[in-house]
Amino acid sequence: MGKPAKRTNPLGARSLRIKKSRRMQRDRTIPSWFDRVRAISFKEDRDVTADDFDEDLSELEDKADGDTDPDDSDRSYDGSDADHYYELKGEREERKQEKLQERIAKDRARQMESAKEEEVRAAYQSLLKAENEHKTILVEALVGQGFKLFCSNHVEHFYSDLYATKRVDFYYLDTVGHLSPDEHKHETNMLYGDIYLNARSNCSFGPFRPPQRASRKAVRVKSCDGEYELSFQFIGNGYLKLRVTQEMVFMNPYTNRPRAPPPNVPGVFEFVGIWRDREREKAERQEWLKAHRSPSPRESWFEMNHPMGWYHEGRFF
Repeated sequence: MGKPAKRTNPLGARSLRIKKSRRMQRDRTIPSWFDRVRAISFKEDRDVTADDFDEDLSELEDKADGDTDPDDSDRSYDGSDADHYYELKGEREERKQEKLQERIAKDRARQMESAKEEEVRAAYQSLLKAENEHKTILVEALVGQGFKLFCSNHVEHFYSDLYATKRVDFYYLDTVGHLSPDEHKHETNMLYGDIYLNARSNCSFGPFRPPQRASRKAVRVKSCDGEYELSFQFIGNGYLKLRVTQEMVFMNPYTNRPRAPPPNVPGVFEFVGIWRDREREKAERQEWLKAHRSPSPRESWFEMNHPMGWYHEGRFF
């Protein structure tokens, strides 16, 4: 006699199929970012922050990113953690839009800085032409002057929505009370300066003797603490070039060690400088404030147009 046929439990097989189906449904519905972000929250015992979503938001184009529902209004996923999932999904979508707007603003800033680099590059070509023709371009007095700095490469690594104006300012060091008249006369020929790249990267430098003529020759100046070297080229007509090392750009004033730069960062950053017309900046700022200030109570429609308003008061007496 042959062996009896092996009997199967139809209920057990059906239960297994249901569990497998539910697991497959969840795998299809819940994207990997949800488990990753939730694991961070549990492991570090904290709420999820916007930065936690950034790891898989590198692709911001309008294409599928594994986070689509057939119909969001129906909340197609109905697992026990559905509320948490849809809450985080909303936060992730906000972060995605925020990063997209940041990328657009960053591209705009990079294009603007590239245009300024082209402007200074044209001035540098004019200097080369003048030198070939044995002509001299004078450098305006630098004391009390400032230059806005531009570098598209710097934008690439340090852009933020609070991106401040990069600048360098030149000045005499006030040592009148400490030097003899002869020493002071010599000292006033020496300049000092401040350079500001961002909230962390800034320093004072000097002293150095400013050139009177534009030249391709580099003027090398040490920072006041002796840690960094700055290399200037004063090319005249309100333009300059500045080269600083990677270590200065990534300095960390709060520790003794510089910040670790990301891969493929150049060893030297080259900035271009354009003279700051402070009077023009002041006028433009006042115009902006005037255009954006709130109207005074005495400038409301009623006060300016109604016969009982102050504007008409006493005009006929």
